[in-house]
Amino acid sequence: MKKTFAIFIAIVILIMTLFVIQTTASYMQYLYQMGMPIDLSVFLSAVGSDLIGMNFRGLLPPIILVIFVVLGVAFFVAHLILRRISLEKKYFYAFAGASGMLTLVTLFPALSYDLEMYRGALSLLGKGYITATGALGGYIFGLNLPRQS
Repeated sequence: MKKTFAIFIAIVILIMTLFVIQTTASYMQYLYQMGMPIDLSVFLSAVGSDLIGMNFRGLLPPIILVIFVVLGVAFFVAHLILRRISLEKKYFYAFAGASGMLTLVTLFPALSYDLEMYRGALSLLGKGYITATGALGGYIFGLNLPRQS
């Protein structure tokens, strides 16, 4: 149980980091298009600042908490379903992670008066990337689960 929770926390941190990198890259791309000089050091500095800012200094709930809840619900539902049917865990948890993150980026604006709070989820490509990070996290989570649960 402790190992599963540790794996889950590691997955949440991985997905949160990829989410923040994508959101920061989206902002940096916009600033670059507006003529601001952006180099690797500016990008890495912005990513570091956003990792702290999106978790400890924002107006929104910390992104790590949001992802923790989203993946917690998705993986719990997947666990309940997998108790009834026989499928490979890694693929089903990948589907659950992708579904959870897709739900986050599609329903969050509806819950916040149609404001897209995370710039990285504005485009279909951004939504696809964030969904893919959920699938990656679910796949890794499913791979690392014990055979019998």
